[in-house]
Amino acid sequence: MTLLIVLFTLALVQIWGSGAPLHRDGWFDKWCERLSKVPQLQSNGGLLLGASILPPVLLIAVVMVIAESNFGGLGALLLGVPLLLYCLGRGNFNEIVSVYLRSWYRGDFKGAEEAAAPFLQDIHETPADGKCLHEQVFRGAAYSAFERLFAVLFWFILLGIPGALLFRLSALYAERARGTQWQATATRWLWLLEWLPVRIMGLSFAIVGNFAGCYRAWRQCLMCRERDTAQVLEAYLEGALGGIDASECSASADLSQVQRQSGAEIEGLQSLLSRTLLLWVTVLALTVLFA
Repeated sequence: MTLLIVLFTLALVQIWGSGAPLHRDGWFDKWCERLSKVPQLQSNGGLLLGASILPPVLLIAVVMVIAESNFGGLGALLLGVPLLLYCLGRGNFNEIVSVYLRSWYRGDFKGAEEAAAPFLQDIHETPADGKCLHEQVFRGAAYSAFERLFAVLFWFILLGIPGALLFRLSALYAERARGTQWQATATRWLWLLEWLPVRIMGLSFAIVGNFAGCYRAWRQCLMCRERDTAQVLEAYLEGALGGIDASECSASADLSQVQRQSGAEIEGLQSLLSRTLLLWVTVLALTVLFA
């Protein structure tokens, strides 16, 4: 049933571009707002984090058990697909990248920066030039792809819908806690949830990309505790995309070397992510087939 839920979910994402029709987070904002006013929780960031995330996760776990007990696999499928769609990241990744590249190839760096704004939420530096903008967008796009899809799939495959929901609510909580006294706790918890899936993703990059370069980076980052997830992903991608040059850019217009090289790297990232997703689905299918 895990494979079917993943396949139906990915099919709907292809149709809709994202899980946007189901992305309604107002209930979670109200829940967190109410809990943040409880005096016993205000002074304990870890307790507030647990109280905000665990009750919805446990509730969904109970609902999934009831649905599967009463309706079998069909109940798990009908409930699992919309819930997994909800757990996916917000925004249409491919559309954002496409709009960014169109502006980038036109030389409209201001428009490119505005298009890539969803990738730059955690970056507070104003890009000094086009090259700096590209580096920020590349790093932000890599993390966005990981956070919105691959980390969710990892925890879904490992723990089912409760695992996927645990990650999504943790990410929403960390975003909500940004700039507050609870930011450090929320960020650290999210980093712990991302630690294993990002290393699995690094191995996947090595298989579908430049193995030698990516595996070298993977070994260097394996037990690293100082780098955040985005920095680890960037190191993996530098290895996996090693050797990519401006000639691989698909744009036919007369562009500068920097525009072509940067465009080729973004396009290479998209291709690498697609191959990685195909690898994950294939491995999951083979596991189900031979288990």
